[in-house]
Amino acid sequence: MSTYTTGEFAKLGRVSVRTIQYYDQKGILNPTTISEGGRRLYTDRELKTLRLIILLKSMGLSLATIKDVLSEDNATQVLSLMLQEQEKHLKHEMKTTRSQLEMIRKVQDSLTDYSLISQTDLDGIENIMESKPKLTRFRWWMVTWGLMMDGLEIFAVIVWIMSGNWIPAAIIFPLVVIMAIWIVWDYYKKVAYICPNCHQHFKPSWRDFAFSKHTPKTRKLTCPHCGYRGYCVEVYDVDQDLRIK
Repeated sequence: MSTYTTGEFAKLGRVSVRTIQYYDQKGILNPTTISEGGRRLYTDRELKTLRLIILLKSMGLSLATIKDVLSEDNATQVLSLMLQEQEKHLKHEMKTTRSQLEMIRKVQDSLTDYSLISQTDLDGIENIMESKPKLTRFRWWMVTWGLMMDGLEIFAVIVWIMSGNWIPAAIIFPLVVIMAIWIVWDYYKKVAYICPNCHQHFKPSWRDFAFSKHTPKTRKLTCPHCGYRGYCVEVYDVDQDLRIK
């Protein structure tokens, strides 16, 4: 099996030496051996792990999340599910893009006479333009509200410090807590999870959801179907749309 020094390893992985050293310090990617001269040596096995780390980072996962996922006993299954969901997302985007192009061409062909554009076509254009994945859109909504609540808290603290008036803080802090609980509850209703062990979709209990470790795309839960405890992949709960309708 080939071995590589830190410099050679970084070059093969197309990252900087400092990146490799940082991963080593954080315990995310350690060398196979250390030579008698103190040189850190890596193999093709670590190279595969490095490329996987780079892929997961490109999907938006933090290094702390990647470390947690890779440390799982069934890391392969968790990663496989995450890639499957990413594949579905990309296919959805491709399908939407093709539909948009087709609709644009159709409308362009009809622009010489507006009366030729049917109401069905207009409705289709509107639906396509609003077809951004629901879970992604809701996450951004949560971030926006979170920033607004942070702003209110900072404002209350500044008023308290500058004027000694604690009344705004007494009003704003409980309001922020109530809003945070409501947002998390709304998020809980909109998501479901896929177990990497049995591949079943499930809705966790509120307690398990609220107090579990989580990443942007996974949450450490107990599967009610097979009893597996570990990181499960988060997806949009289609059933809740049906219940609303």
